[in-house]
Amino acid sequence: MDRRKKAFFEDLTPGMEIPSASYGPMDRNGYITTAIILRNGNPLHLDRVYARDRGLPDVVQQGPLNQSYLYRFLTDWLHRPWDLRSTKIRFVANVFPDDILSCCGTVLRTWRERGEALVDCSIWQENQKGEKTLVGEATFALPERK
Repeated sequence: MDRRKKAFFEDLTPGMEIPSASYGPMDRNGYITTAIILRNGNPLHLDRVYARDRGLPDVVQQGPLNQSYLYRFLTDWLHRPWDLRSTKIRFVANVFPDDILSCCGTVLRTWRERGEALVDCSIWQENQKGEKTLVGEATFALPERK
């Protein structure tokens, strides 16, 4: 399957990988805008000295920003962004400036409910070292080829 093609229900089978997407490198300057939007002035996200004093190598990227890349990975692949029906996501590791994030997924199940073609998948995000930063599950609707 071409990585940029939109998915159709008939194209997916359990165990199949969803075409991955990469984002980055992450930029600490984006953390400021995110902090303003989230109204989160936690120095852990903005002050390198503060973060290092707490044993971290650098400031930590905000969780909702990490999560937004995972949502973008899915919605760019779907025909309509609102076809993403539900997600459960768990944060498992920090993301730092200059990290490159890869978003991946595997189809768990295809099913139908009330005439709608639905897909359950496991999803995750990992850094350039292959360390998972987010893990979870998603359910989305897909159109069928007619």
